[in-house]
Amino acid sequence: MDIRVDWAFHHFFRKKKHLIKIIKDLLDMDIQVLEYLPSVLDAVSEKEKRSVFDVICKNVRTEETFVLEMQTTYESDMMDRLYYYGGSLIHNQVEKGDPKYDVHSVLVCCIASYRVPHNKAVPEGKVFFRYRMMENDTHEIFDGDKLNICFLELARFDNYLKKGSDLREQWCWIFNNLSTFVERPKNLDSSFDEVIKDADTSKLSAEQKKSYMEARKLSEHERLVVYEGGYEMGMQEGMEKGREDERSRIIAAMRSNGVSEEDIAKYTGQSN
Repeated sequence: MDIRVDWAFHHFFRKKKHLIKIIKDLLDMDIQVLEYLPSVLDAVSEKEKRSVFDVICKNVRTEETFVLEMQTTYESDMMDRLYYYGGSLIHNQVEKGDPKYDVHSVLVCCIASYRVPHNKAVPEGKVFFRYRMMENDTHEIFDGDKLNICFLELARFDNYLKKGSDLREQWCWIFNNLSTFVERPKNLDSSFDEVIKDADTSKLSAEQKKSYMEARKLSEHERLVVYEGGYEMGMQEGMEKGREDERSRIIAAMRSNGVSEEDIAKYTGQSN
């Protein structure tokens, strides 16, 4: 199944072994035991907006909180939303009457199907980005490294697993190809064997298959608007490269997201 689809993402990462693996692989952290937390964080006051997470869990040993989000289309307020999620989780750790502020780290990780806009040139082949608070000149990490925002950008992966591809790149391959691959890449680490096995739709019940197919249809419809997201990102990134280069990138992104040639021609006026 395509684990980028909302239902499949939730279903797949409700298996602790897969959630532990992706957190370990992306964040290079040692996690042995975790527990799931409620996916809805109620607002403290009526004026505040409640937070709804895709997957949220806690490292039982360190009490670090992890949020895993799947985002298939670009939204201009995405970074603000992730900061709000992280800030809300930090805010809720301290209650009235507590003798001191005892705050544990929060890490919000977004799996993005698109290229996130950056204000600096991105090194070729870089797919994972981690943001944290640090001193501007010395780069000293702020005390405790309490809030991290991370992105795994699937669209920056060239879809080819080379010898020596790291685990983050291999997760990109998994997200992009799990529902369509014919032959398992020889350079895919054996630790992904259970990932592939558990993503087999034949293991789903009839009711689960129905839920998955309905969610997949909705997801395919949402991908048709990827052009609008790509265009908005292009206005931020593409001025330096020129309109034609940006147009080609958008078309390539649409193809990688499964948009048909007919729809590409409809939205861009160009199909090849």
